[in-house]
Amino acid sequence: MTPLGAPLPPPGYLPVARWRYWDVIVVFFTGLIVSVFVAAGFVAANVDPLSPLPFAGIFGAQAVSSFAMVWFLSTRKGSGSLSADVGLIVRSSDWWGIFAGMGLQIAIALLIAPFVLWLWPDGPPTQGIVDVAQSSDTLLEQLAILAVVAVGAPIIEEIIFRGMLLSVLKRSLSMWPAIIISAAIFAAIHLFDPNAIAVVPGLFLLGIALAWAALHRGNLSLSIALHSGINLLAALSLLYGESFLRWAESQVEATIRLL
Repeated sequence: MTPLGAPLPPPGYLPVARWRYWDVIVVFFTGLIVSVFVAAGFVAANVDPLSPLPFAGIFGAQAVSSFAMVWFLSTRKGSGSLSADVGLIVRSSDWWGIFAGMGLQIAIALLIAPFVLWLWPDGPPTQGIVDVAQSSDTLLEQLAILAVVAVGAPIIEEIIFRGMLLSVLKRSLSMWPAIIISAAIFAAIHLFDPNAIAVVPGLFLLGIALAWAALHRGNLSLSIALHSGINLLAALSLLYGESFLRWAESQVEATIRLL
């Protein structure tokens, strides 16, 4: 949906606001700095910041503060419309992308699995988000994790990496160099958690697909849907994967007994 009377992104995915690399850095680190302060507040209150609800609160604060900075810069440097300045448009016709994102996640996971097994035969490092998700016991905790991973993260990351960074790159580079560089930066940023090293190749490929979708459509509607599907499948597998496997094993055992 586009706000009434708001200008649409111009053809060719060059937003009204002429973003600079500095703007991208400011938006990203605004969220990061706010998240550090919120995490410090939890620590000061003797609350584990890596328990599910505090973690969701920390990431939520990061996403909201980054979004607020984008809006602030949009009012100062652009049209004041996020649809025009970063391509933030959500169309119901693109929500098939959620399921396409799930399929894309599976395809890329299968593609890089031999590479991961070769480098880490005993298993890849465990990301921090894995421990957080697997410690989610209550429905409220699980819904909070799903909200920040499958809704908050896709929106703010698409705004930063496709709505801003990609548009900066596209002004000076042709399509594929801009896509590849933006995807490489998107993947590398996740190394703020060093244990994410094993998923960087997959994130790079996903970044290419998301950047292509944004350029192809001229807005972020489809790339947000794809990103949501990717993250949703990952979150569901972390939250319920073991339970599903145990259920599947019990069904197989019951079937064997009947035979």
